[in-house]
Amino acid sequence: MNKAGRIPSLWTELCRPTIRRNDTLKRRGCRALLEAAGRHRTFVSYRGNCGGCDVMTKHNDRFQTGSESYAQFRPRYPDGIVRRVAQRIAAAPVSTALSVLDVGSGTGIFTRQLAVALPAGMPLVGIEPSLRMREQAMAQPSLPTVSYVDGDAEHLPVVEGGARALVAATAAHWFDRPAFYREAARALSSGGILAIVEYVRDEHSQAARAVLEFLARYGEERAYSRPDYAGELGALVGFAEFEETREQIMLALSLTEFVGLALSSSHARKVVEDLGPAEAKARLELIGSDLVGEDGKVPFGYSFQAFMTKRT
Repeated sequence: MNKAGRIPSLWTELCRPTIRRNDTLKRRGCRALLEAAGRHRTFVSYRGNCGGCDVMTKHNDRFQTGSESYAQFRPRYPDGIVRRVAQRIAAAPVSTALSVLDVGSGTGIFTRQLAVALPAGMPLVGIEPSLRMREQAMAQPSLPTVSYVDGDAEHLPVVEGGARALVAATAAHWFDRPAFYREAARALSSGGILAIVEYVRDEHSQAARAVLEFLARYGEERAYSRPDYAGELGALVGFAEFEETREQIMLALSLTEFVGLALSSSHARKVVEDLGPAEAKARLELIGSDLVGEDGKVPFGYSFQAFMTKRT
């Protein structure tokens, strides 16, 4: 690396990059360039024209819209789940200088909660490909140990063994998970923690079931099935000490919150496109009004779960 912070030869010829500490790869191609920088940086980035390297994924495109409602209406994670994930990460026999990475961090809901639960001073980096999601995340008050970078799960912007922990909170179902697991094995330091956290609507809850039926009728809710994270993490080679924890919660939502939560689903986009925003909202208000209890709230059930394993 020369005094200007540039790596010569192949990297310079292809992308004319500038390496910066604690940043991320701006594009996906040229993986050899990341490896070339690995001896010098934990997080790297490059700038320049790279031909066909820029690829907009369906995940990124899906989440470029609706980031405001996602940040406002999505549920927060139960303290017990967050605390247990933080405990596993804190107990890992890994240098405290290495960062915890929240992969697919979205608007930073779980990122901020985890930051509070982690030991003071432990760096936490949210990795998110959607610019609008990152902007929403960065607009929220947070601890100084938290930062956000551009990146995706299949090409993590971290050198080999450079991460203390990888966490994916209600995001891994969008990943190419075999590629993500390979990246996790590469990126995690020995003893580091891989955690997948998610929540699903509790179909025993009448309100949750009503939203599922609404989205199944008008949207894309049945376009995928939930992965078997326990089976996947339990079968990973080079990992051990698998753990699973679950918690049920019941939210008490106003009618506005019920409608906003339903429309914050990525699968509601098709509903809004087909029915129009006003009609989609009106139909959900009609559904929600039949579910309001004596306290004026709509009871809405969620099941939260965390799956964790350790890099050997």
